[in-house]
Amino acid sequence: MHSTLLRNFAARTGAAALVSLGLIAGFAGVPANAATATIVGAPPITYTVLGDSYSAGSGGGGEVGACGQSPNGYGNDVAAATGATLTNLACAGFTTDQVRTLEVPLMAADTKLVTLTVGGNDVGWTTAVTACLQTSSTSPACKSAVSNALYQMTQLPKRITALMKAIKAKAPGARVLFLGYPRLFEPANMAAAGFTADQISGAKTLNGAADLLNGVIAFSAVSNRAAFVPVAWIFSGHGFPSASPWLNYPGGPNPYTFHPNATGYQSGYAVAVQAFL
Repeated sequence: MHSTLLRNFAARTGAAALVSLGLIAGFAGVPANAATATIVGAPPITYTVLGDSYSAGSGGGGEVGACGQSPNGYGNDVAAATGATLTNLACAGFTTDQVRTLEVPLMAADTKLVTLTVGGNDVGWTTAVTACLQTSSTSPACKSAVSNALYQMTQLPKRITALMKAIKAKAPGARVLFLGYPRLFEPANMAAAGFTADQISGAKTLNGAADLLNGVIAFSAVSNRAAFVPVAWIFSGHGFPSASPWLNYPGGPNPYTFHPNATGYQSGYAVAVQAFL
């Protein structure tokens, strides 16, 4: 049922072009230039991180303030690699509209590089993960959460367009990189960890929805002359559950469940951004 919903949604949106080219699946694949890159000899630039908890570094440990910012977020590693001066304005829980109205006005006008994760809170991603993993893929709660997420995805392109207009108005010389979200689950490992067939089915549905969300964000970014940096390829094999997790597990010491841990930010997001640059 969920797979049909995902296919029907893709056919009704700009993501259809990406599906037809096999690119939504490709957002989980390694880009051609994937290799850790350090910019040497470049003049210092002003670098601003915007977005939600994934850009705030929530889950990386040592979070401070109401926005859940962590010194182990990817922004610090990117700044160190590029020699940039970093300002992190990202805040846990923020939607696209909140980033536009509350974060963008605080940007420096001479910002040359912007990276951000945004969209997960717009579509109620946390609600969908909780409903589908704790119940089953066929439960009314899971079906409702997934259906709502798909509807909210149809609203996301216009919100990203408004956000990009605000960023360009504030910092017209900025290069803007939208970063994707990882697949959270490793379904092949879930049976051995005691998960039911319904829960595994729900996890597969959520992975597919994450690919679709990344496709919508990528399409919206490119349509507004921004770039999209995928991260699903580099997180592959490090989701939940795995022997080498890059995400915080439910019941673990960090309250930011299903957010990257310090390794996920450093070896996942930071490396993906540096590879793109």
